[in-house]
Amino acid sequence: MSKPNIVYLDVSTGEASRARDLVAMRYPGSQLIELSHRQLRDSGWKGQIKTFFSLKGQALIFYFDSFTDSKQVEIMPWLGLVHGCRETAIVDRVGDWRVYRRRDWTWMLPRTVLGLLSDAAVFLFCLLYLKLWRMRPPHSNGQQVSPNVAYLFPFPLTAVAAGGAVSHIRGFLGGLESNHRPCRIFSGTPLPTDSYPVELIPARRQLSVFWESKMLSYNFLFAKQVQKKLRGQPPSLLYQRHGRFSIAGAILSRRMRVPLVLEYNGSEVWMSNYWDPARFRKWLQLCEEVTLKSASLIVVVSEPLKDGLQARGIPAERVLVNPNAVDPEYFHPQCGGDKMRKVLGLSPHEIVIEFVGTFSQWHGLTVLQESIARLLQSSERSNFTFLLIGHGPLHGEMREFLKPREGTGKVIFTGLISHEKVREYLDAADILVSPHVPMPDGSPFFGSPTKLFEYMAMGKGIVASNLDQLAKVLEHNATAWMVEPGSVDQLVDGIQRLASQPDLRARLGAAARAAAIERHSWRNNSEKVLKHARLCGAPGASNVAVPKVQSGHPQGSTA
Repeated sequence: MSKPNIVYLDVSTGEASRARDLVAMRYPGSQLIELSHRQLRDSGWKGQIKTFFSLKGQALIFYFDSFTDSKQVEIMPWLGLVHGCRETAIVDRVGDWRVYRRRDWTWMLPRTVLGLLSDAAVFLFCLLYLKLWRMRPPHSNGQQVSPNVAYLFPFPLTAVAAGGAVSHIRGFLGGLESNHRPCRIFSGTPLPTDSYPVELIPARRQLSVFWESKMLSYNFLFAKQVQKKLRGQPPSLLYQRHGRFSIAGAILSRRMRVPLVLEYNGSEVWMSNYWDPARFRKWLQLCEEVTLKSASLIVVVSEPLKDGLQARGIPAERVLVNPNAVDPEYFHPQCGGDKMRKVLGLSPHEIVIEFVGTFSQWHGLTVLQESIARLLQSSERSNFTFLLIGHGPLHGEMREFLKPREGTGKVIFTGLISHEKVREYLDAADILVSPHVPMPDGSPFFGSPTKLFEYMAMGKGIVASNLDQLAKVLEHNATAWMVEPGSVDQLVDGIQRLASQPDLRARLGAAARAAAIERHSWRNNSEKVLKHARLCGAPGASNVAVPKVQSGHPQGSTA
C-alpha cells in the first residue's frame, strides 16, 4: 500500500518560513503538516512516541537553525522504528540535509550498539558514584576564604549567545572585574565576556547515543583538566552556575578542598516536571542532591527559592538571596535608540512597545499576544508598534497568531540578537513589558529576570506583572505600572495608560533607573557573594543531608 504524499515538519529552532521554503524545494507538491514543537516537547518521550506512531507519509522532518542546536542527532535516524513515513530528515537553515531511510539502519547499527553500550557503562558508573557520594558525610575545615575565584561553566553542549544566562555571566564577571577581584574562567564552550580570558575545556569525541551520557562523563574530564590547570595556583573559591546533569564543581570542591559557591536559579528536577521534560530523572535528581550537598554557599535570586531549599533541609546560613542585577553604566538612556528606530523604519511619533526574553510559558507570551491583537484592533492606536525580541518554544505559535499584524509592520519579530545590541533595542522603545504569569503548580514565582533590571536601567516606562519577586523589585506607580498576572484587560490598560501619558512614563522610568543604580548593580551583586563566601569555610560546612526532590511544588523541589 503506497503511503500518502504528506511531509511532517517539526521546527525545533529557527524560522518556520525558512523551514517551509526548504521543505517545498525538496518535496515539491507534497502536503505539509506542521507539528507543534512545544506540544511535542511538553508531552515527554512517551507522548512523542505516541505522536510519531500516528504519522503516515513521505517524510518526518526536523528543522534546526543550526545542527549544533540539536542534542538528539544520534537518536533521530532511529525514529523510523516508530513512525510510518518513508524517510526521517534533518535540515538546517543553510539547507544542509541529512536524510535517513530504513536501509541506512544496516550501516548505522554497529555504531549505535557501541554507543548504547558506552552510555550504559557511563550511567551505571555515575549511578553508583552519586549514590555513594550521597551517603558520605560532608567534611569541613572551618577556615575563612579570600576572594580568589575560579569561575566554572562545565556545559560543552550549551551554546551561549543570548538571553538571561548571558546577561548573568557577563554581569557577574563584570562585577568581579569592577571590584578588582582575580578570577580564572574555565568553560566547555566560548563565553561572551571580555572581563577575563576564557580557558576552554573541550569535550572529547565519544561513542554515545544520549547527550545525557556525554554530559555526565564530561564532568570528570572537566574536573580533571581544571585541577591540572590550577595545580600550584589553587583558587580560594569555586563558583558555578547550577545546570542539568552537572556535578563538575562538586567534584572539584571535594578533590581540591576548596569551597564551592553554587549559583542556583531553580531546581532542574522541578523544571523537568513543569517546563522542560527530561529523561533519566533519577540521575538528574542525584546530580542535584550531590551538588547542593557540596556547596558551601548557595546563591539564589528570590525568597521562594530560599524557602524551597530550607524545606529540603539546607540551613538558612548556607543560602544567600541575591536578586539579579544590571550594569547601569552600560545600560542607560540615549545609547543608540534613535539610530535603531531609523534602522527599523520607525518614525518618531510611533509608540514602540517592546518585549525582550525567552518565548516560553512563564514569560506570559499568550497574554501578550492577546493584548497586542486587541490593542491593534483600535484605529486610535494606529501609532502603536510592537517590537518582540528573542526566541523560544512559543515563538512559532506567537508569530503565526500575529502574522496578519506582522504583515502590516505593526509587529516586528527580530529573533535572537546579540547581547551587544540589546541596549540599543531597549533604548528604541517607549514602553517595556514584562507580563510574567503565575507558576503552573500555584507556588510563588521564584524567578528574577535579568531583563527586568535592564529595563529599569534604561529609564523607560515599564508595565510588569504584580507577581511575588517582581513586586519586591518594582513598586506600582512609583517605578513601574503593575498589573494583575495573566490579565489581558489589565495589560492592555497599562500599556494604553503609559502610551497616552508621556509624563507618567518619564517619571516611572527615572525612578526605576535610580533604583537600579542604588540597589541592583552587578558590582554590588558580586561583592555581596564574595562577602558571604568569606564566611562560609569549606565544602559541606553543615552536616546536612539533602532530601529527595518531591515533584509538584518548588518549595520542596526548586531552587
